[in-house]
Amino acid sequence: MSPFRPPWRVTPSTAKEPRMSMDEKEYEISEPTQLSFISSQLDSCLYGSSIEELKSLYEPLCPLLEDGTYNGLWWLDITAPSDDDIETLSRIFNLHPLTTEDIKTRETREKIELFGPYYFLSLRPVRQIETREGVRTSPVNVYAVVFRDGVLSFSFASNPHAAHVRSRIKEHQSHLSITSDWICYALIDDIVDGFAPFINQVETGVEMMEDSVSITRPDDIGLALQQIYKCRKEVLHIRQLLNDKTDVIRCFARHCDAFGGSSSQVTLYLSDIQDHVLTMIANLDAAEQMLSRGQSKYLSQLSFDSTRMRNQIMSALSRLTIIAGIVVPLQFVTGLFGMNVTVPAQSDVAGSLTAWFSILGVLLAMVLLFLFIARRLRML
Repeated sequence: MSPFRPPWRVTPSTAKEPRMSMDEKEYEISEPTQLSFISSQLDSCLYGSSIEELKSLYEPLCPLLEDGTYNGLWWLDITAPSDDDIETLSRIFNLHPLTTEDIKTRETREKIELFGPYYFLSLRPVRQIETREGVRTSPVNVYAVVFRDGVLSFSFASNPHAAHVRSRIKEHQSHLSITSDWICYALIDDIVDGFAPFINQVETGVEMMEDSVSITRPDDIGLALQQIYKCRKEVLHIRQLLNDKTDVIRCFARHCDAFGGSSSQVTLYLSDIQDHVLTMIANLDAAEQMLSRGQSKYLSQLSFDSTRMRNQIMSALSRLTIIAGIVVPLQFVTGLFGMNVTVPAQSDVAGSLTAWFSILGVLLAMVLLFLFIARRLRML
């Protein structure tokens, strides 16, 4: 066992199969394998599509990619590696079978574990992908194997984090002591910073929803509730990813303190990441409260509109009932005169309209009587 790391308890993998949607699988399968290498002995980054191509580009790299030995600090990053690439690198750097299994099965649990001469870091940055349901956020599996003098990292989808860290190394290498722990810190820091645009987007959308509550038309309330549901689901997803990183950062800081030396200096940077994560979680909590309040307002308005519409329907039905209650007796009365009986006032002088007006007066009196009864019963 290497003397510069204390023996941590190894936690076995809990997720044996990757849990990804079909859209994510199609997106990742279409990406070609890309390798990048930087070291303290090089002024620029080397890129290649295979291990053999990197060897041909830089001859001093051959010992590292054959038996894992290299003079100086190094970082080898692989994007969209195949199972053969993972097996080859695991054999070269003598990785533990559990580490190889976690990488090949794309372990979704974020963690940090020690395996003798290295520690294994599992992280899940966030990105936006196109799916059949539209644009949504989805995590990416990123793993880092941190040795004393180098870092071996794997990512199963293209992301800007490795490029950002390489730029930071180039910017700070003249006045800062770059170590493998610092590279690990910088990778965590950039992944955490990658959540900021998504949180800003969520906050902007929440503010727009909050402002539109009072002006939303009744016909658009259903659509607004669907948008709130999707936004709350997005907030919950991002918050869960940030909560997992809080545990990883806390564990990394605790063990950096135990390592001492240059590793203990990384702890000062990790506290800044921790504060950043807590701030973003607080912002997400505030957004969740605003969404919950907006949803309650929409549901209250929807309930009010439904009650008002139901009252209008009941009022219309009551008027129809009154009309039917008036018309049906009148039809009964007029129907009596249509029977085969002696016509009233038939003996009167021809052309007299007395009987007609009498019948009409009786009908009007009945109408007024029914209206008076409906008014007294408060049906009108």
